[in-house]
Amino acid sequence: MSERGCIIASSREAKAYGIKTGCRGHEAKQLNPDVVLVEVDPPKYRSTTQAIFSLCAEYTEAIEAYSIDEAFLDLTGAVPSFEAAIAVAREIQRRIKEEVGEWLSSSMGLAWTRWLAKFGSDIAPKGTILPLTKKNLFQHLSGRDLQDAWGIAGALSRRLNELGIRTLDQLARYPVQNLISVFGVMGYYLWANLNGIELGGLEKKRQPKTIGHSHVLRRRTNDPRFHQAVLLRLAERAGRRLRQQGLEGRGVYWYAQFDHRPSVGGSHRLNEPISSTAALFRFVWGKLSPVVKRDVPAMFALGLFRLRPRVDQLSLFNEKKLSPELSRAIDGINDKYGEEMIVQGPL
Repeated sequence: MSERGCIIASSREAKAYGIKTGCRGHEAKQLNPDVVLVEVDPPKYRSTTQAIFSLCAEYTEAIEAYSIDEAFLDLTGAVPSFEAAIAVAREIQRRIKEEVGEWLSSSMGLAWTRWLAKFGSDIAPKGTILPLTKKNLFQHLSGRDLQDAWGIAGALSRRLNELGIRTLDQLARYPVQNLISVFGVMGYYLWANLNGIELGGLEKKRQPKTIGHSHVLRRRTNDPRFHQAVLLRLAERAGRRLRQQGLEGRGVYWYAQFDHRPSVGGSHRLNEPISSTAALFRFVWGKLSPVVKRDVPAMFALGLFRLRPRVDQLSLFNEKKLSPELSRAIDGINDKYGEEMIVQGPL
């Protein structure tokens, strides 16, 4: 909540004044002095996403969470026909409004491939369902700009323009061998996606390469206890995600940005993996505590890399190493009774 704060979502009323995603706070106030700015509430977004995904899981177990507000559902075998799939989509749409939030509108695309379903969702009018079939596909591709397609941005669009391809229906009808000769395997992917050829189905959940969190400080201070609390909360969030996925980290990274001096950051490979909040916090605080006393920090970030499945092999030589069981016990209580039911003292 600052003049430089960036708007990540705007209401229909705000959009009518030109206040769009990406506007700074002061720009929004220039467009409309009466605009109401609301601070972000990540826990609310996460819980809302979980409620929607849990609702979807009642219809199929084959779900790919694509982002915080998008998911793919494979209804193959769960419904007898395409018409039945449309009925399920309408029911999910209705239940989202009734059970999760009356202001939540959802757009859906239905198709026989993952790519076309996403394309349908992207081009569907807000709050509607767009079924794509083999009969109506080219009707929806006809005359549509290349960048309306998922995965085609400016540079690729310009290269396609050089071949005389300016619309999606032109790309779908272009000789596939010519596309391959120019773009390699990507040329085949472009052609196959638009022509309804499934290239892989739902993506399986992959192990992340890094887990971390960052925070821009609204309050500017040189109070080390405040900085400790912020870093400990970031370490707790990163640690919880790490433990929820059954992982441990063999590398730590850290970063601090300042108002009046160059930023400071680094990374370090560990001899022994860590998964506890306390271990992550103590390592990062040891790196950042000397520098945060010299200037007022504006942003912190920390995280772990070189992730692997948790082993819990205790060291024979490090007697000071904390057992990760303490962090997991706290996780269990907070999972059951609510976030930060139990916190560490500096918080």
